[in-house]
Amino acid sequence: MSLRPPAIIRRPSSNANGISHELSRVSSDIGRNERPDSRDQDFQSNEWDKKEGWPVVAAGSAIFFVYLGLVYSYGIVQLHLADAHLASASTLSFIGSLGAAMSPLMGMIVARIIKRIGYRATAFIGSIFLGLGEFTAGWSTQSVPAMFATQGVLFGTGAAMLFLPAATVPSLWFKKKRGLATGLVYGGAGLGSAVIAISLEELISVTGLEGALKILGGMAWGICIPASYFLKAPAGSARAVRLLRSLRFILMLLMGAIATFPLFVPPFLLPLYISSIGFSSRVAASILAAWNFASALGRIGMGFGADIFLGPVNSMILSLTVIGVSAMALWPFASSLGLLIFFAIINGMGSGGFFSLMPVVGSPIAGYLLDAYGGTDAGLAAFRPAIFYAGSLTLASAGLLLSVRLMVNRKIFARV
Repeated sequence: MSLRPPAIIRRPSSNANGISHELSRVSSDIGRNERPDSRDQDFQSNEWDKKEGWPVVAAGSAIFFVYLGLVYSYGIVQLHLADAHLASASTLSFIGSLGAAMSPLMGMIVARIIKRIGYRATAFIGSIFLGLGEFTAGWSTQSVPAMFATQGVLFGTGAAMLFLPAATVPSLWFKKKRGLATGLVYGGAGLGSAVIAISLEELISVTGLEGALKILGGMAWGICIPASYFLKAPAGSARAVRLLRSLRFILMLLMGAIATFPLFVPPFLLPLYISSIGFSSRVAASILAAWNFASALGRIGMGFGADIFLGPVNSMILSLTVIGVSAMALWPFASSLGLLIFFAIINGMGSGGFFSLMPVVGSPIAGYLLDAYGGTDAGLAAFRPAIFYAGSLTLASAGLLLSVRLMVNRKIFARV
């Protein structure tokens, strides 16, 4: 009878730096500190940053060009609906916010759909709904309930099914260049917002609001449906999620929840604000386009800067601070064209740096504040409560994120 040595029970080692590393890549690199299986090891050593990932980035950027371009340009639609006296500013803001808020509201459902049918099929179905919502809104501009159903629910359902694939899949192909790749994807949103804002005003002047919405719906189908084909995730890209007990991660979630309240206030409120102080709808569309173009530059530039210079946490603190300070110090006093353009560029770049798609109640609250202080006909003073609301909440978010940054590293000039 042979004697075997007793089995050695090994206690799994802990990785003290895991949370800090994950915190810097929380959007797409959660759980990297855990030991991957062999397929993950092959993927990480052989497939990161290869050329096969760039068509995926282009597809995600094209989808964001349309989807977020339409979301950020809703302020132009809202301006024309307000001129037609369809509803109050708060109600019109809520229609646009519902379309944008469907992404976080349906996040868990969409994740299950992706698990069952994959990224491509989910994005394809989302493309159908997105275009259908915008197209049918062209027949709904005389009815508030119909606008909620089309521009809100149908459009929002498509947006939710497009957002997760377009936002997630491109980053899975990259490691060293992940910030740049993500910035290029989100940069498509800023570029699309600028192009669509200018084009939409011209379309409305030629075809009317109804015809313009139908054309935008056709454009959504023409771009998003082909782009969805390229949203293929690499093999071995699954990540474990073990952060819910981390105080730093919880603070980041809280920061994100607060920061998303005022996120869509400038693009939704700026056209109404500009019109209320005496400028034409064309000027409003041009300034909104400048805001969106600056947002595109901010997304790409901040993503590149996070990779090379500042790190993601420092970059986000900078973005939040720029958004908040510009909203508090510039916007309330922006009654001249030059100051409006300057504010749009600075605030747009900050907003591009900190991009998030969870605008659950931010714009409706701004709309309610505007109505409570006299509405669009009451002039500059009526807009200031909504403006200060946007700036103060963003600065509060920056403060929360600063506490996380100091928990990670107390050195002032450290890259975090």
